[in-house]
Amino acid sequence: MRERIFSLETEYGIAFLGEQRSSEPTKETLVAILRRALTNAVGLSDSAFLTTGAKFYHDVGHAEWAHAECRSAREIALYDKAADALIASVLPHANRILQSEGFRGRMLVIKNNVDAHGNTYGCHENYMAERETPWLDHDDYLRLSVRYLVPFLVTRLILCAPGRVGLGRRGEQGFAFQLGQRADFINAVVSRDTRDMRGIVHVGRENEPFSEGNYRRLHLILGDACMSGYGTFLKVGTLGLLLRLLEDLEIGDIPHLREPLRAMHTVSRDPSCTALLTLYDGRQMTAIDIQRIYLEQVMRYAERYPTSDEERELIALWAETLDALQHNPLRLFGKIDWITKKSLLDRLLAQNGLAWNAAALEKHPIRYQLQEIDIQYHNVDPSQSLFYKILRSQRGPEALDTFWDAASVQLAQRMPPPYTRARIRGEVIASARRTGGRVEVKGWSEVRIGGRRIDLRNPFTFFSAEAYTLLKEGRLAESR
Repeated sequence: MRERIFSLETEYGIAFLGEQRSSEPTKETLVAILRRALTNAVGLSDSAFLTTGAKFYHDVGHAEWAHAECRSAREIALYDKAADALIASVLPHANRILQSEGFRGRMLVIKNNVDAHGNTYGCHENYMAERETPWLDHDDYLRLSVRYLVPFLVTRLILCAPGRVGLGRRGEQGFAFQLGQRADFINAVVSRDTRDMRGIVHVGRENEPFSEGNYRRLHLILGDACMSGYGTFLKVGTLGLLLRLLEDLEIGDIPHLREPLRAMHTVSRDPSCTALLTLYDGRQMTAIDIQRIYLEQVMRYAERYPTSDEERELIALWAETLDALQHNPLRLFGKIDWITKKSLLDRLLAQNGLAWNAAALEKHPIRYQLQEIDIQYHNVDPSQSLFYKILRSQRGPEALDTFWDAASVQLAQRMPPPYTRARIRGEVIASARRTGGRVEVKGWSEVRIGGRRIDLRNPFTFFSAEAYTLLKEGRLAESR
């Protein structure tokens, strides 16, 4: 399938740094205040949807940004970065609301995936995928997909993990550095649940929006959020390439892991990327070796079938990244989060004559500085974030990413993706903001204007003559 929908659901950690004797707002209150600030900038008071086509809401103790439907990996990587920037831009307003309601302090928004109490929150990935092929029915094709996705997803950590200080859910297994933040929380190879059983491959939401007919929603819950747009692009784009091969049944032999969960933990705890993973047939390979096998198959596919400029760019970046991981990882400083963060941590240890020795660091005072770096790297506020401090030292005071220019990110903070139903949803909300009229945007697949329902079940629909006629006729204003 050449055309598909990509999306992410980013769950942000949110906290309150209070002044002395200040009362403490609940998580629900914090998210509600942040939503008010976002609504003031780009939303409507009675809808969780925004002019960007995305949805922002409270979900079990954290703030969740469900991204608008995008047509490419590059586009979703851009809108992911724009979401961070938009949240950062409204934080001053959110803090003023906090003050007005009697909470003396400020809000902290962190784009990571685990807190100090052992709670995890994800960056879920969504891909439109084929439900079956002309040669395989649904169940057989699903089994085939899982079989080929698992080794790829286990080893994909080396491309896009954010890095973490601590082993185990609460750091109970030692004080050391690992690549993945969610890796220690993944406890199944395949799952239908998202909380108690977190799978490498999740198959529980096939029939949710943008999955009608022969299309299903591939919903992955194992991934981590990236601060770097380069990492997000690689994470989502390489999976999109693999789906093309699977849907065309053009994928050959790949190395199947004997114990996928153990392999994921091994990859996550091996910053050298040299640990050997045992395969089902008894052979052993590194994560880089396994990724190269997938890459080689994608490259052969690209030689035989038409590919887009973006897909060719992805293939080139994938190859360059694997080469750098193998020969000179510091070439990826500022691009791959775990390498960037580890470099900061290594520098602090070296300045204090220390190294990554879990036993020595377990009770050493420096561990708190290491943990602070671990958290502050992911702060979405550029004035507080270590990621942005590094970025702006390299690219100037206005830089927002190593992969995206500031102008593109700023535009994506205001406008929806242009070629999906998110455009209609976002423009209807924008019209309501201008006119003061009321619209209903309660779900992903429809909007209501002046009582008229506009069907948006097809996510590729980016123009509706009926919707724009109603807007032009003033039905929006009449519904006030």
